[in-house]
Amino acid sequence: MTRIRQLDGVHNFRHFHGYDAADGAKVREGLFRSGHQSRASEADRAVFEELGIKVVADLRKRRERDNEPFDWPDHVRVIASEQGNSGEPPHLAFLRKGIHTEEAVRDYMMSAYRRIPMEACNQEVYREAYKALASGEADSGFLVHCAAGKDRTGIFCALILDELGVDHDAIVEDYLLTNKAVNFDEIIPRIQERVRSEDGQPMPAAMMQVFLGVDGDYLEEAFRTMGSTDQYVTEQLGITEAERQALRQRWLA
Repeated sequence: MTRIRQLDGVHNFRHFHGYDAADGAKVREGLFRSGHQSRASEADRAVFEELGIKVVADLRKRRERDNEPFDWPDHVRVIASEQGNSGEPPHLAFLRKGIHTEEAVRDYMMSAYRRIPMEACNQEVYREAYKALASGEADSGFLVHCAAGKDRTGIFCALILDELGVDHDAIVEDYLLTNKAVNFDEIIPRIQERVRSEDGQPMPAAMMQVFLGVDGDYLEEAFRTMGSTDQYVTEQLGITEAERQALRQRWLA
């Protein structure tokens, strides 16, 4: 099954349905993930319409959304947070000012995966997106994204797949598809130029690929931070047992 779909202006677009899940079921079609859409072409927009996207969970902070906007049609509900919008997003601050060694990049990413699942703004979007998936609002098509579609997005997708009973190794495999889906040769020069224009010191290309890629250790760090899925979704996100059962009933076939 080909999960990755190359679009004109949207990176890392793919689906995360179709996996074997609990009790011999499969994850039902309709779950998609990507990077941001600010460079989407008309053909890309047609793909979103074709796929029936009706609910979008945008994990970017306000500053990111303002810098790279996208206008979804009125019939699409966009879930986003207004919390934590002051200052520069941590990943951009690190990219622009950080000490760019492989060890520093790895240390930053490990710390990010401890921070992301506990940030109030991310939890708000995770909570509302989970509820939309459980309620039936997103039955026709659901898309979750952040800037690159790999970290904030990757944790949420892993959480949902875990809730649906997908094997942990398959969850990690899905997460690692970013390393195949992203055209690093295309996006690295553009990001380097953006950093230069903001008076930053861009990373060398090889180091940038480490920063823009993913590693299974990062996701495992997020799971360690969240603790058990039961604990995280009920205590941190406030999801009820009825909503958890509804998620499984709607997305397992």
